[in-house]
Amino acid sequence: MNSKKAEEIRQENAGKIICFAVGRHVPYKGYEYLIKASKYLDDRFRIFIGGTGPLTDDLKAQAAGDEKISFLGRVSDEDLIAYYQAMDIFCFPSITKNEAFGIALAEAMYFGKPAVTFTIPGSGVNYVCLNGEDGIEVPNRDVKAYADAMKQLASDESLRRRMGKAGKKRVKENFLDGQFRENIQHLVRDL
Repeated sequence: MNSKKAEEIRQENAGKIICFAVGRHVPYKGYEYLIKASKYLDDRFRIFIGGTGPLTDDLKAQAAGDEKISFLGRVSDEDLIAYYQAMDIFCFPSITKNEAFGIALAEAMYFGKPAVTFTIPGSGVNYVCLNGEDGIEVPNRDVKAYADAMKQLASDESLRRRMGKAGKKRVKENFLDGQFRENIQHLVRDL
C-alpha cells in the first residue's frame, strides 16, 4: 500500500525533485532555515514538511507565497513511509545539539535517500550521516550552502543513488536494533 501512495506522490510531482522533512516544529529543528534555503531554489523543487508544533503557524507565515513548500501536518506511519519512498532528498535542517541523534534522519537513510544536514558540534547528527558519503553537510545556518547542496543532489541522480545506497548500508550496519544488541554484547564481553 505504501508503494502505491509513494507512486501517487511521485506522479503528482512529476518532473520535480521531491524533498521531505519531518519532525516537531520547534526551534532546534531548524525548519526556518529550510524555508530560507528554498528562496535560492528554482521551481523544479517541491519541499514537503511534515509534523506540527508550537512554531507551525510561524513557519507557514514564513513560507507564505513560496509555492515550492507544502505543510503536511501530522503524518501517519503509512504516509511517512510513502514520503520516504517517494522523496529524492531528505532535508534535516536541525541546528543545535538538542538534536542528539536524528531518528528521522536514520529512517530516511534506511530508505536509501541522501540527506542534507548542517554541521552541529556536539550532536550525533553528523555521525549518523557522514558528509560526502551518505549526504552533504554544510556550515550551520548557512541557507545558501544548504540550497547549493540540494541543487547538487538534484542535478546528479547517480550521486543521489550512490549516497542513498551508502546511507542504507550504514543504517543496517550500525543503527538497527540487532546491531545495537550485538555492539552491547561486544562491549560487555570486552569489559
